[in-house]
Amino acid sequence: MMKLSFGSRFSHLAMAATSGAKTTATEPPTKIVWNAGKHRFETEDHEAFIDYKLRYDGKAMDLVHTYVPSSKRGLGLASLLCVAAFEHASSHSLSVIPSCSYVSDTFLPRNPTWKPLVYTEDLKSSI
Repeated sequence: MMKLSFGSRFSHLAMAATSGAKTTATEPPTKIVWNAGKHRFETEDHEAFIDYKLRYDGKAMDLVHTYVPSSKRGLGLASLLCVAAFEHASSHSLSVIPSCSYVSDTFLPRNPTWKPLVYTEDLKSSI
């Protein structure tokens, strides 16, 4: 299983991307790891994750499902997972298909700077 840590690199971005998250200054930043074998980004404890499928010969990352257990909701984990996925897509020249309702209806409206990565029909001709 290939894992890359996104903890310190993305924690400041996720906190900026999250409004109303319940965190304290004493809490260590949550580490997000890339689990390439399961096609997901997840917390180190594997409890929260965002699943993806590669489409169009690996040129687009379809974010299909985000899950955060009820005991960890309100901490900004879903946003942190999205930031890790979008950063990964950006660094690998992938477009993003936001199939997950959290990504399309909550994350992207709150974080419009990520919208240029979103797959559109116009991109299809270049993929």
